[in-house]
Amino acid sequence: MNKVNKSLRALVIVGLITFLSFFGFNYYENFRNSANLNNFLEEASAVSLLHSESSKEFEKVLNFDEINRDVFETTLSGLVRDSQEAYNLVQNIGGDFVSSEKELLNIATSSWLKGLETFQVSIITLIDNPQSLKIEEALAQSIVDLSIGDKAYEEFVQKISQRSREDNLFLPVFYPVKYTGLEGSAFNFADVIVKKARDSSEGLFLRRDVAITGVQFLPSPIAVTEDNYRVFLNEPIGLQVVIANEGNIEEFDIILLVLVTDEFGDSVYEKRAKVSSVGAFESKSYFTDNIELEPGILYEWFIKIEEIENEEELEDNLFTISGFIPPEE
Repeated sequence: MNKVNKSLRALVIVGLITFLSFFGFNYYENFRNSANLNNFLEEASAVSLLHSESSKEFEKVLNFDEINRDVFETTLSGLVRDSQEAYNLVQNIGGDFVSSEKELLNIATSSWLKGLETFQVSIITLIDNPQSLKIEEALAQSIVDLSIGDKAYEEFVQKISQRSREDNLFLPVFYPVKYTGLEGSAFNFADVIVKKARDSSEGLFLRRDVAITGVQFLPSPIAVTEDNYRVFLNEPIGLQVVIANEGNIEEFDIILLVLVTDEFGDSVYEKRAKVSSVGAFESKSYFTDNIELEPGILYEWFIKIEEIENEEELEDNLFTISGFIPPEE
């Protein structure tokens, strides 16, 4: 009888331990899943806020007639940076936490990031070279990617809302995100952008850039040394400066400065001149006075065009060149 009681007691203890272990394991799993889900929802809400604000900024970027290039590039770089941050957040959510909602959010953030990066590269390429081939395809693909992100996010919000109702979950705020909505007409939109870039000289597609594209001594040097110094005959020397307008609108009152100094740093000639106008993609020449140089002394010509408002490229506004008349024997 004692043996039977002991056996029953042992079975009860084993059963109780098994039950408690099973209950404890399930409780732990449910607790861990709940913690992972709450963490996911919190991070997803942060991603939602980032992209909601970015999508509003993207609308401003698309207003090509009002935005200039500096603002465009700064804004778009910020959007790409925020999109990368949101993508990284989703990748690091919840460790091994897996759900269909997370997969949808992953599709959304990766598509948005890809779309913004492609749009950034394509538009800047188009601005710099309006005749770029097949640029429409890249632009259209960027719109498609952004639209895919919009759609995946919309499905994510619907799915997580349904789960909230079914499981009585408390949801944080998920903000509206809409970058385009143009997936079906992406190529038409891209065609419009490309045509605008090729025809327009306003807003984003306004390009202002003047440059010194050529310098010629008059009369021409008789030689050039290994140090790239020009060698002149002993006669007065003048200079022809070619000023090009590489922008797409006519420029007026272009200021040119020519300064000649000797090897001791003393100024021997200075001229500040104004070129009344240069048409888009045209050039004009400016001729300096002829000046007397002293044989055996090295001279440097410093030529500069003053910066114009919102100029694209400044390095080509400066030019220096040196030369001398051989010393008399």
